[in-house]
Amino acid sequence: MISPGRYSAWFKTPVGEGAGMVELLPDGRLIGGDTTFSYSGTWAQIGDRIKAAYVAKRIAEGPPGVFGIDEIEIIATGKVNDDGSLTCSGFAKQSPGLALQIELVRL
Repeated sequence: MISPGRYSAWFKTPVGEGAGMVELLPDGRLIGGDTTFSYSGTWAQIGDRIKAAYVAKRIAEGPPGVFGIDEIEIIATGKVNDDGSLTCSGFAKQSPGLALQIELVRL
């Protein structure tokens, strides 16, 4: 079961790595960010799996994002691990051939 709440998030692509915070709200919204990007979108639980669609948008000067793009639409799917963390994979619509890995750990 996926628990709505706050998660530490680690993002990794062949272009770069980053970290931030994500909040899965009970109404299916996803919000979050880091020092240079904000995230907003939706999530849904399907059995022990999660599906999320969100936009990451640059909000401040700083290093390049994990896709090297300042505004991206991301689609990710994943599963709940035994410890309650989530392991996901996905892609950005603007760069579908670039694989994304996400690890979410409940705070």
